[in-house]
Amino acid sequence: MKHPKILALALTVGLATGIAGCTPASTENEPSSSPSVAPTTATPTALAPSISHEHGDAVDDPAKIELAKQAATIMTTWDPTKDFNRTAAEMRARKLMTRERAKEVIAPERPATGAEWLTAAEKKATSKPTVKLMTEHHEQDTVAITATWQWVTKDGESWAGEGKQTFYFTFTETEPYKIRDYVSYIQ
Repeated sequence: MKHPKILALALTVGLATGIAGCTPASTENEPSSSPSVAPTTATPTALAPSISHEHGDAVDDPAKIELAKQAATIMTTWDPTKDFNRTAAEMRARKLMTRERAKEVIAPERPATGAEWLTAAEKKATSKPTVKLMTEHHEQDTVAITATWQWVTKDGESWAGEGKQTFYFTFTETEPYKIRDYVSYIQ
């Protein structure tokens, strides 16, 4: 290099100019004709996005969708001849949840009742769910799944289950994902 001192001087001047240009001049002692506005800071309202999906919308993450569908399928697969109530299926899905959430799944001491459950038990039928992603649900970091079911006997008799169950799942932030929380509603 022929002129190392010139290069060093140019870099120093450029750096100093750049820093000075990025630093606002003090205006504390100058009168201002416009009102001052305090800067606002945004408080994050959503969890950080997953590592594999930058925008953090759980509905765009295939792994979270698949986990939600798997959980909803397990939670709506019942065998009334073996399951004391519907919560037995939720107990089977605890392996897909965080430890904290799994501890919250507690089966009630009362048995399931109702015509649908009792008929299925009498005919020794098992529920066969169909689960679908609710695409009209747009809450960030939540996957909504709707489950409907058919009751099927070993000899092939089947009939539609009554109603549908909708689940709303949230997940841990990193893979392998676990269900952090969920709620469900039977319609």
